[in-house]
Amino acid sequence: MEILNNINTQTAVQSGASGAQSAVKTPQGGLFKNQPVPQSASEQSVQNALDNVGKLVARVLDELKSSASIAKTEQILEQAKDTRIAPNFSNDLQSLAKALESESDTEQNASLKELALKLKEFLKPIAELKNAPLNEQIKNSGVLLEANLKDALSGEKLPSSIQKLLSDIKNLGNQNLLNEILTLANDENLDNQNSFSKLSTVLENTKNQAQNTLNNSNIKALLSDVNKLDNILKFLDKTSAKEPNADNIKMQVGKMLDFVSNLKDKIGDLANEKLNQNFGFSSNHKELRTTLEALQKDLKFLNDIGDEARLVKEFKALSGDSSEASLQDKLQSAARRLAQTLNFADASASAAKANLDESKALLKQLKLASNDITNITQKNSAEVAKTLSSDVKSTLLSISEKSQNPQISQMANKMLSQIEIHQVVSSLQGGIQTYMPYVWDGVEGGNVAFKRGKKDKYYAQIDLNFKKYGQVNVMVGLIDKRYIDISVATQTSEFKNLISSGAGELKQAISQLGLIVSNFNLKAMPKTQIRQKFKNFGGFDVGFDKKI
Repeated sequence: MEILNNINTQTAVQSGASGAQSAVKTPQGGLFKNQPVPQSASEQSVQNALDNVGKLVARVLDELKSSASIAKTEQILEQAKDTRIAPNFSNDLQSLAKALESESDTEQNASLKELALKLKEFLKPIAELKNAPLNEQIKNSGVLLEANLKDALSGEKLPSSIQKLLSDIKNLGNQNLLNEILTLANDENLDNQNSFSKLSTVLENTKNQAQNTLNNSNIKALLSDVNKLDNILKFLDKTSAKEPNADNIKMQVGKMLDFVSNLKDKIGDLANEKLNQNFGFSSNHKELRTTLEALQKDLKFLNDIGDEARLVKEFKALSGDSSEASLQDKLQSAARRLAQTLNFADASASAAKANLDESKALLKQLKLASNDITNITQKNSAEVAKTLSSDVKSTLLSISEKSQNPQISQMANKMLSQIEIHQVVSSLQGGIQTYMPYVWDGVEGGNVAFKRGKKDKYYAQIDLNFKKYGQVNVMVGLIDKRYIDISVATQTSEFKNLISSGAGELKQAISQLGLIVSNFNLKAMPKTQIRQKFKNFGGFDVGFDKKI
């Protein structure tokens, strides 16, 4: 079956666009072409209503964003964030569910009873926090209702492989490649199969161009060494998580020492008179040499130890969290510094390496997606209804409309206001802000926000207010799809020490996902300082430590 899938339509959470923004975007073409699908009268009326609302919301948001005064927008954001209509949203949902259960009208009204059950389904304890459910919880939090509804009414049901392909395309760092794909998506003369075939050709051309650029660069081998440093780092993280074996340590240390020594020699040939005049290059090059020398010294020390028990002990000391400058810290610093140094030395080759990796990954995903073209189906009314019934905002709207109890309607409207504040803030800051969608008895309230930065940079902010420990704010940055920077500010030293004691376990868990913790910064400060330090999520330089 032919379908229309808008490549510009933003998916929940993954895309980093707010529900309000996504709801008002006009389709601009898709990879998959379709013939118009007949709609029922009810579906058409809903679609028309959405379009009318979308136009109004778009106009309002455009006016907000086109304001001549940036300070005015910041003022609106600050006031919105300070509005405490429903500070502990999940607990308020729980209270509403209990109120509905005890309400006599609920027993007489089957639809109200069903809505009460829907609320209870959404209320999950924080102990059940997992990656996939969290994604669904945020998607159904109400903040993205309009976007999800528009997608449900206008799109087709795509297999997960095709959804993953579209998501990867939206998150491309190569802007030229993205523009080529968007041009392809707007070609209405192509059917699904031909669209995939053309896409494959575009990706192959990009891959070949990137490979040719790399082949003609004298830093090709060094660019591969960045990945090798990352792999060594991941190996050490895995090794430190279990009891190490002396023979294995001896063998791996020898290999690492040879690699680091050779790398140190190779980077010495990079510098020249022109590059040395570039402060960025000279600074990174100097720090890289210093870091490699420190690594070489530590590895030589380990390599010279003959006693197995002492070797294990010293290896654990140098690669453990108790070490102020562990082997892992030095390796991640070397990898980042090497990547930055090479970018100054040959920016086109560095970009080509990133483009090559992206195009290879997309070609691999495209192959999987191509096998699923025949599994595409048209969405039906039942699936649209499911989107509505599983969303918190939709459920609250229905409760407010159907309940005859003024107290219950007031509770529902209170939470609807909170959701809409999150939607406004999301729109103004160009990301997603929502409440923490879990029941957490130890927390009085909390928000979570996501935003995409420049190039391959993604950010998340978690703001929680604990009953026992006070406020904590966490800023997390994902850079180059592999480096994680974490900055944590706590209101009390007690909470800081508690987090510090579990930092090693956190880093190991992140490493198991194939990511690298490149910076972990933990501070205790007064509540007023935390609010000031992290008040502007729009400019990530504020309160976010980026030291290597």
